[in-house]
Amino acid sequence: MLKIIHVSDTHVGPVGELVVGLDPHERLRQVVHAINGSHEDAALCVITGDLTDRGDEESYRAFADIVSELKIPYRLLLGNHDNRKNFRRVFPDVPVDAFGFIQSTADFSDIRLIFLDSLHDNHAGLGQICNSRLEWFEGMLQDGAATGRRSVAFIHHPPFSVGVRMFQQMILENPGPFLEQITTNKPLHLAFGHLHLTTSGSWNGIPYSCNRGVAHRIALSLEGEVTEFIEAEPTFDVMLISSSGVLVHHTAPTTGSSVIAREYPTADGKGLQVMLQPKIAEA
Repeated sequence: MLKIIHVSDTHVGPVGELVVGLDPHERLRQVVHAINGSHEDAALCVITGDLTDRGDEESYRAFADIVSELKIPYRLLLGNHDNRKNFRRVFPDVPVDAFGFIQSTADFSDIRLIFLDSLHDNHAGLGQICNSRLEWFEGMLQDGAATGRRSVAFIHHPPFSVGVRMFQQMILENPGPFLEQITTNKPLHLAFGHLHLTTSGSWNGIPYSCNRGVAHRIALSLEGEVTEFIEAEPTFDVMLISSSGVLVHHTAPTTGSSVIAREYPTADGKGLQVMLQPKIAEA
């Protein structure tokens, strides 16, 4: 299987600057260290937008310093907190389409990965796939199919509702044409971020997953209108992809000191559990 690491919503600011009281630099370093330690065999790390918190060059340079430590190749997408011009000043060699959007593909045997630019230059929360981006996407889907490849698409913004009221107005603007494309061309999987929530499912027969991100987590409230930020560990997804399907494992960085027990297989199937940490005394 093709192993892909999906990271999202790093929200890096200038060095020393916190975001909602948390240090995005340290959180991203933890994720990079975890990927290097346990997933050096992955083919690619895809980071689906909101690379920075406010889209300034200083933040992109801080972000670049951290992700340069990755031992595997990486591909960067843009989210609503990003700025395309500043991003390209810091990453001048990033692949772009004919119109300068941060869109590209990567082919691995019978799998095509498609990377989309959903940054809306005129709206702080909405995503956008304009006609030129949509035509490019259609071409990549159809070309992949013509060469016998199944496609997995990566984008920052979800193109449909995930049943969370506060995000109803923060998905793709005018999503109909995009949804028509994926309905017609049936990508194998759709992966996105933006929500700061872990969610997965299928839309019209198309499986999807959302990585909740490296930065702050948002409390799940299906009907609430107020956003509550939660201090929780940074996360990333491990995707195992074949032409027959996609497995998504949601995980977080761990250290040796966080392992409290190990279980070893035994012939009777019960397993032998060995505690590594002292038991917490009962109150």
